[in-house]
Amino acid sequence: MKKRKQNKTIGMLLTQQKFYLASQYLLPLASIIKDGFAQRVQREKAKQLSARNLAMAHAVKYAIRGEYPQLYVDPALILLSDGPVQDVSVENIRLENNALRLSFDGGEITALNHDDEVLLVVYDPIAGVAIRNETLVTRSDSGLVLELPDYMQNVGLDVFILVRDRNRNRYSRSQYVGKV
Repeated sequence: MKKRKQNKTIGMLLTQQKFYLASQYLLPLASIIKDGFAQRVQREKAKQLSARNLAMAHAVKYAIRGEYPQLYVDPALILLSDGPVQDVSVENIRLENNALRLSFDGGEITALNHDDEVLLVVYDPIAGVAIRNETLVTRSDSGLVLELPDYMQNVGLDVFILVRDRNRNRYSRSQYVGKV
């Protein structure tokens, strides 16, 4: 027996488009999201949630903006990580000599948090490519520089910052720094 084609309602089309946009935006960020939500996934183990599901649910609910059919992703509302680690305050970000320079205030530095690692994630949503700093930058450093590869120069980049503890398993809630 053949299934009868169902006429899709505006609500169904809206939901499909929201899922599509969120999925396309988050796909290149999958490895970062997997690490960034790992602790929440473990905490929610009984519910069988994945990091991707948590990030998608947040994106669909909060980060997809506009009116159907002109929907778009608002990167300021995307979450790449979530957790209890204290975040840093971004003071300045600038693009200079093919490098992204970020200065930040690590907040109150203590014996427990002085070596929290600061991660800068730079994402080209058009090309679907994301990179992050590989050098260790800690909360006490107050700044970092990320050299941009040739393919990330002269394009619009979304910039996020995350903080993780010394064991690399607990994260802060990611922050959208802006577009450069």
